[in-house]
This record gives sequence, structure tokens and C-alpha cells, in this order.
Amino acid sequence: MSDVDFVEVIILVDDYSGYEVRGLVGQHGISVLMKAVVDGEVSKVIFDVGQDFRVIKYNVRLLNENLNDVGVVVLSHRHYDHTGGLLGLLKHIKHTVPIVAHPDITKPNIYIGDGQVKLLIGLPFNISEVDKYGGQLLLTKSVLEVAPGIYFLGEIPRVISFEGVPKGFYTLDEGELVRDELRDDTALAVKVRGLGLVVISGCSHSGIVNIVRYTTEVLKDKPYAVIGGLHLIGADEERIKKTIDGLKKLGVKEVYVGHCTGLRAEYEFLRAYRDKFKKIHSGFRTRFYVKGD
Repeated sequence: MSDVDFVEVIILVDDYSGYEVRGLVGQHGISVLMKAVVDGEVSKVIFDVGQDFRVIKYNVRLLNENLNDVGVVVLSHRHYDHTGGLLGLLKHIKHTVPIVAHPDITKPNIYIGDGQVKLLIGLPFNISEVDKYGGQLLLTKSVLEVAPGIYFLGEIPRVISFEGVPKGFYTLDEGELVRDELRDDTALAVKVRGLGLVVISGCSHSGIVNIVRYTTEVLKDKPYAVIGGLHLIGADEERIKKTIDGLKKLGVKEVYVGHCTGLRAEYEFLRAYRDKFKKIHSGFRTRFYVKGD
């Protein structure tokens, strides 16, 4: 297993627009650019692509970033706010690029509940279009090193009792409407030499404690930080407290959260992690490496 010497994490899009760079746009969803260095060689990986590439393209210009040399795109799960920008990104990159995701990424996703009916909240395009615009799908349930020191986590075992997908999500199985457990929900992990694991999650439908626990198990290293959406927006205080306690017990030192985490959960994380808590936003940047190296 490889380790990176250094990784910079840049939030290209989040629900909330930051203020460090003027004019950045926020949109419901998330997209993360990672620039990792191993022995002087730089790899660029994009994790999730928001719901509209026009927003990513606009923010990227203001952030003075370049996506033309992105080597791989990883999708956390099939929801439109994490996948909608994919075709636009592929058209922009122009060269062939692998798209790594769980095999269930192509399943329909439906939400029925709370007085709402949403029939099309999965991929907002036909999967055949990915190949048309130069993407090559690599669909796997297994852990996969997608760039040196950066790992796709595959299907996450659900072992934590208080974590689970909320009611209301459905899919179609041989023409039958069935409960959707969103088994495609996964995450990325970066192994930073001498520091530990930086876990990057899109929505954490699998449960962030499940995700971090599995990451440490398969990558044989300690967790250092969690970044992304934790999908605690509808969680009660007990689940939020158990989540924080679970991450602290696993050894997570820093948390950087936004998107679907929810204000109440962000407040409790701030109380628990104090200056080791950061709210992410469009344009947010942070770097992980052993200081002094």
C-alpha cells in the first residue's frame, strides 16, 4: 500500500459559498479536488461532481485551478447532487478518464415520504453517455487504489446499530419497488505518511462511523481526519452524540464537514472538536502532511 507525502484538498462546490475568494457559487451537492504528491509526482483526483458542471467550472476559474489533467473521477453514490456534473466534466477534460464507482451506481433511486414524491433522484443521465464523452466506467465493490496513496473504499459493511439509511428511499428490482439501502454509498481515503488516514465522504449514507471503522480495518492505519457530508441533517440529538463519540473512539482528530451534515450536527461537532472543527464551503482548502517534512 502506498502513502502520500502531501495532499491538498479543495472543495470545488458545496451547499455553502465561502468568502475567502469573491464570487464563488454554492449549490446543493459537493465536489472535491485532491492533489496528492508521492516522491515528487502529483496525482489529481476528483471526488463527486455536484449537480451541475457549470458551477464547478465557474468556481474553478476563480480558484485558479486546472481540471484538464485530472487522472480519475470517483463517485460516492448515485444521487443527482453528486453525479450531475459528470458529463460536463468529461466534455471539459477531453481525454479518456476512468470513472470509479460501486456497481449499484446505475440503479434508479426514488424518494416517497414526508408528503413528497421524487421519482428521479439518481443519475440524471443515461449511463451510456459516459462512454460517449470519454469516460470509462470501473464499477467495483472492492477497495481500489485509484492513485498512489488514494483509495476507493468499495461497499461499506453496515455494522453500527445506530447508523442506517432513512426510510423513504426506494429502487426497482426486476420491476418491483423495494427499499433502497444505498449500498453504493462509499468514500475515499488518503494515506498520509506519518499522519494517518484522511477520509473523504460525499453523503455518508452508509454511516460515517461505519465508513471510518472500515477504512482503518482495510488500510491498516489510524484515522486522522474526516471531510465531507455526514447526512445528519435529520438526525436526533442521540444519534449525533453517538456519531461524535464513535469518531472520537476511533481516534479521529479533525473534522471538516458541510453539505448534508446539518446545522445542529455542525454545532455539536464544533462543541466537541473546538478548533479541530471546520465548516467546509465552496473554495475551502486544507493540506495534510507531517509538519516539518
